[in-house]
Amino acid sequence: MSSASTSPQASATATSSSSGNAQEAWLMARQKVNTTMLTYYAASLSALIGVFIIAHWLRFVFVKLGWSRSRNPILLPFSAVSRIARRIFVRNLTGFTSVGHAVLVIVYVAMNATFSFYRVDFSIYANVAARFGWMAAGNLVFVIFLALKNTPLAFLTAYSYERLNVLHRIAGYTTMLYVILHGSIYASYFIGVGRIEVLREDVVTGGIVAGFTMFGSVMAGMILRRFNYELFYIAHVILFFAIVVGLGLHRPELESEQTLYATIILAALWFADRLIRFCRLAYNSVNNEANIYALPDGGTRIVLKKPISRARPGKHCYVWLPKIRTFETHPFTIVATEPFELVINSYSGFTSDLHNYALKNPGASLKVSVEGPYGTLPDPMDFDKVVLVAGGSGATFTFGIAADMLSRMSESSKQQIDFIWAVKGHDNLSWFTQHLNNLRNHVHAPKIALKVHVTRLGPESLRDPSLERPASDSSTTDLGPSALEKGKGDFIASSGPASSAATRYESDREEKDASRHMDFPSAATSMTNLNLPIRPGRPDTEAEIKAAVRSLDKNQRVLIASCGPDSLTNVVRNVAASCISVDGPAVEVHCEHFGW
Repeated sequence: MSSASTSPQASATATSSSSGNAQEAWLMARQKVNTTMLTYYAASLSALIGVFIIAHWLRFVFVKLGWSRSRNPILLPFSAVSRIARRIFVRNLTGFTSVGHAVLVIVYVAMNATFSFYRVDFSIYANVAARFGWMAAGNLVFVIFLALKNTPLAFLTAYSYERLNVLHRIAGYTTMLYVILHGSIYASYFIGVGRIEVLREDVVTGGIVAGFTMFGSVMAGMILRRFNYELFYIAHVILFFAIVVGLGLHRPELESEQTLYATIILAALWFADRLIRFCRLAYNSVNNEANIYALPDGGTRIVLKKPISRARPGKHCYVWLPKIRTFETHPFTIVATEPFELVINSYSGFTSDLHNYALKNPGASLKVSVEGPYGTLPDPMDFDKVVLVAGGSGATFTFGIAADMLSRMSESSKQQIDFIWAVKGHDNLSWFTQHLNNLRNHVHAPKIALKVHVTRLGPESLRDPSLERPASDSSTTDLGPSALEKGKGDFIASSGPASSAATRYESDREEKDASRHMDFPSAATSMTNLNLPIRPGRPDTEAEIKAAVRSLDKNQRVLIASCGPDSLTNVVRNVAASCISVDGPAVEVHCEHFGW
């Protein structure tokens, strides 16, 4: 009896054990497939990045060896394919930076779609939820990689972090979509099979916390970033910590749950980047000070005591002024290194407080540190002609490139610069009086054509002798779209709103020392001594760029660089793309934006 009565129990136990083993084996098999697919996805992303690395270095070699100028029949097919592709990809496309950017996004989305559904057992839709969770983890690592300030891509592909920021946001939206689908499908599954208690487990709670904090971070990026960047940045950092903690609690087992590897990797990337930045900021703060001066119409001039290594005009650095903001750094373009100078347009937040402080304390000396430099741009010395187009405070980028080029030119240099700048009014010109004079009086001044337009000239401005255009001067022509009147904002990175920056001096030591203590009244007064032809009205950007390209031979190269609001850079991008041809000169385009 005893033996007979215990036999069914033993059988049930054996059946339960067998069922449990089968369930565990099935879960292990699913996890193996998911990890394999995530590995393939990571390899595909690496291969895509590799394409850009190879393309960049091939172009670099072609330029340095002079092959880009060659009409050699062997090289011509490669040059033709490259130019035809760039003529298409460089153009602006609504909703994207360019057609090339749109194609890259499509490839990224296609890769995600492929690895989201390939080798998924659709008989149980929880399997789809599991795959989405793995894809979310992989994409989150990619999001952090694209956000790194000290990204290896700046060297390997010439795409620094601010140019990758658009892809960073797209990858963030993709990750959020995966998180929503992962959570909602799993919740529906467990509720449907009557296992709602699973949703109350600690590991699930950790996932819910990570999901909602990620949603808050994405919403802050979409909405708050536009209205209050400083508040967005603080929220972004705090929510990042919550995401990392929540994700770690969601999958805490290192051996059985390999998702934790992704958590460790993304946290390590973020902290390593921050450590590098903090160390540089601390090092550059030693014996460093900055003098600040208010300029008309909301501008502020900063002159730093010490430059930073590897600083070049056109790049940017993060500035820390604890007197204005103790726990914030803000990015500004470097245009001058001797002295290290920034000119900032004020809008709100930090830039507004800085300007107000400069008004109350002209020439004040403040503790400062800088961190960087960041940014990548083509070497203008590799081109026969450089066309610089700027709107408003975007000239802070072009001033630096022009002055740097003139300082590096030799007597035998045949390079030419077209400097095209449109501003709203007279006050904006006074920000750069000294620098305009430096360009105009430089020993290589004949190699630069200054074309300055004031779009809103009032009666007082018209009576100013500095704004009269000599009849004999033919270097001033019309320049472009009404969009030049709209200074939307300063270029922004992940530490807060900022503006483009300043100017370069080519004067002697006495002039430099005197300029350090020049406040805005003296700058404005000196406008009357600026012997510069200025034409009222908007210029014709398209005609200027096309004329510059037509002036070159087939074996020459031209760089078209612009800085300003999107409306301006879009025009420059499209016109430059239309100038790229197989039988014409080599055309390179570089656009800086006010907002990142």
